Amino acid sequence: MNNQNNIIDWSSPDILLELVHQIKDPLTAIMEANKGVADQLFGNSNSQNASEITLENSQRIASLIEEVIRKTTTSQEADKQPLIFELYATNPHIQEMCNGVIDPKKISQTDKEWLLELESVVFNEAQLNQLSLFALAFEVSVSERQLHRNIKKFLALTPNKYIRILKLHKAKQLLEEYVYRTISEVAYAVGFSDVHYFSKLFFKQYGTMPKELLPS
Repeated sequence: MNNQNNIIDWSSPDILLELVHQIKDPLTAIMEANKGVADQLFGNSNSQNASEITLENSQRIASLIEEVIRKTTTSQEADKQPLIFELYATNPHIQEMCNGVIDPKKISQTDKEWLLELESVVFNEAQLNQLSLFALAFEVSVSERQLHRNIKKFLALTPNKYIRILKLHKAKQLLEEYVYRTISEVAYAVGFSDVHYFSKLFFKQYGTMPKELLPS
């Protein structure tokens, strides 16, 4: 099978048009082959094997589709940024909590992927109040000491402050979506047993009390 027609210039500004043309040719060949089958049924001769044409061009189309999916997935993964970057950029209270400046441009893609993994572990931990630094370090394949060093280096935060920022962000989401009816339920859901302490930290991070976000 000739795959020369499958070569695509992904940097082309006309990439969508190029994809259309790449898919159009094998589709046309398949339709002509099927037409040939119909002609044979009515007694007309056809020198090409319709089934071979159908198989070859179907494979070409499948190959193109797989490449589009792969390129799109790779692009999306490359564009994805750790949530902490957005929280830092949009929240002056979080900026004050950091012992330095978070600069995403100075963090490699590999390290960003590590931060995304770390973030996922924190958010997906069912019992946030039981999330130890030892367990967190184990989940992201580093020592507890290295966990401290990485978070300080990349985010200018201690691990506990980092976890707290994410927990309070999750609490804010729960409040805005009205998942729970009371502040106590929200606090407990993100790992705080002391409601007053939770409210104090929430106010420090967002400048508003959590009760103000609940529907009146």
